[in-house]
Amino acid sequence: MAILRRRPWSVLISEGGDGESRAAVAATRLLSTSGYGVTVTTSGSLSLAAYSRFCDRRVRVPRVYDDPGGYAEAVRSELAAGAYLTVLPATDDAVAALALPGWEFLNKATVAARVEAAGLAVPETRLAHDIDEARAASASLGWPVVVKPDLKRGLARRLESADEVAALPASLFPVLVQPFFTGTLNGVLGLMWDGALVRATHLRYLRVYPSPCGTIAAAVTREPDLQIEAGLQRLLATYQGVFHVDLAGNRLLDVNPRIHASLPAAVRAGSDPLSAYCALLEGEAVAESRARPGVFFRWLEGDLRSVYTSVARGDMRWPAAARALAPRRRTVHSFSSILDPGPSLARLGFARRRAVRRVSPVR
Repeated sequence: MAILRRRPWSVLISEGGDGESRAAVAATRLLSTSGYGVTVTTSGSLSLAAYSRFCDRRVRVPRVYDDPGGYAEAVRSELAAGAYLTVLPATDDAVAALALPGWEFLNKATVAARVEAAGLAVPETRLAHDIDEARAASASLGWPVVVKPDLKRGLARRLESADEVAALPASLFPVLVQPFFTGTLNGVLGLMWDGALVRATHLRYLRVYPSPCGTIAAAVTREPDLQIEAGLQRLLATYQGVFHVDLAGNRLLDVNPRIHASLPAAVRAGSDPLSAYCALLEGEAVAESRARPGVFFRWLEGDLRSVYTSVARGDMRWPAAARALAPRRRTVHSFSSILDPGPSLARLGFARRRAVRRVSPVR
């Protein structure tokens, strides 16, 4: 992976949290090899992207969870002080704190009407403000259900009984309650510019982690769904930039107006949205493209955990698990890289420290 320095601009990549964003790592590698200088903000004790050999500079900012105003002020101050082409948020919290374009798509409770107006389907949904409302909504939809916060205060959860609903923490509310989907999960990683869908990579998810309501652990690129694309163009007509959406079948679940960990799959499949976005910001012409199907994408740690969880629950037998985890030629990895091992080594060290803290006796 050759590093080419030919552009006068730098790009600021900001997560604002604990620094575990795989999207930030992928964007750092990609932009550096495209000729941009890369600065990464750090907040917690770890920033995986900051350990990448493709990261040129690190800037300390407050954690967005603890001090969103201070975080936003620090990021804007850095942008004003440097020759930055743009800032790329790696988390929803960063998008919201910086009030970046697309922040209005983060509230799952209010975005459904916009999705339907664009001609896209959404799951049947109930909004619950407390445990009693969540219990009633779950009973009306039928078990199992998926419960997710209206804003990303925690992960979505599959619940199978009223007792599990009663155990939900109060901090998670308000929540959306939806039927649990047993079909194929899909995603689209794309680039919107001047009302047009300039780049798009369609993915069929094979496994997710945490299972069954997590992010992509293994996926394969597939042929574009033109009906979905038409709806996304209407939904995101006023948005400019890289985005990722999750779908259950043809029903839209989430809109992420930011960079995403599936970037390496898009690049390998021939439809890089991030370099194209930066080129457009510089005034260059960019041709429309769609990713070719059949590219296998894997987040190794997540896939191992996903398969292990499925075996432990009895959803998968060991022979199927062995086939699922068998190495594939020309696999695109979300995170692991022998050419840039720093983030993986940092991740291993962080995981070890966290495990030690869990088993250490209380003094």
